[in-house]
Amino acid sequence: MKTKTRKEQQAETRSRLMQSAARLFCRRGLEQASVDEVARDAGYTKGAFYANFRSKEELFLAMMDEKFAAEIDRLDEALRSGEDIDEQARHAGEDFIRFASGDGEWPRLFFEFAAYAARNDQFREEFMTRYRAMRERVTTLYQRRVTELGFEPPIDEVEKVAVMTTCMANGFLMEKLLEPDLSEELYGTMMEIFIRGLGAMMEDEGPGAASRATRAERGS
Repeated sequence: MKTKTRKEQQAETRSRLMQSAARLFCRRGLEQASVDEVARDAGYTKGAFYANFRSKEELFLAMMDEKFAAEIDRLDEALRSGEDIDEQARHAGEDFIRFASGDGEWPRLFFEFAAYAARNDQFREEFMTRYRAMRERVTTLYQRRVTELGFEPPIDEVEKVAVMTTCMANGFLMEKLLEPDLSEELYGTMMEIFIRGLGAMMEDEGPGAASRATRAERGS
């Protein structure tokens, strides 16, 4: 059997600690689950935990970095497909919900830490630094797609579209925690409707928008 390198051993230790932390944080909550419990559940000592993470909060932030990176990669792939933009939006939405809820612990864990961040200003800064970085990457992907299509959205900043879609995703995942039978197809439909709505707004704000508005006023 091949002996694992130090780097491979450390990666395995971190992975097992993250898996144990996810289970315990979801089951008992961040503030109730201790570092001792996490280390013991993973089969390590508390010293092994602190050799990899300074705190429970840092462990979660590492998990968040990994999850967000995977989500961005999937979105990037979806936006490179040859489908039209409505189809891309629907399939990207379905894929996101399937991916996010495929790990049943992740949505509960994310909202557990979001609630903790709302109560802890110091942690909130770290949490939001990662969160904003994720949104900036989403904005970059959206801007690339907008440029490829050769149009500007009817909202003054593409970043605002990224914020809106993030809010929609979080809201749907929260609903799905409460009502697990909600399907990813429903969120895909929501995304398609959103994109179609942006398209309709673009038409209204196109070259003929002023004349249409004038005709509408005369007819009222």
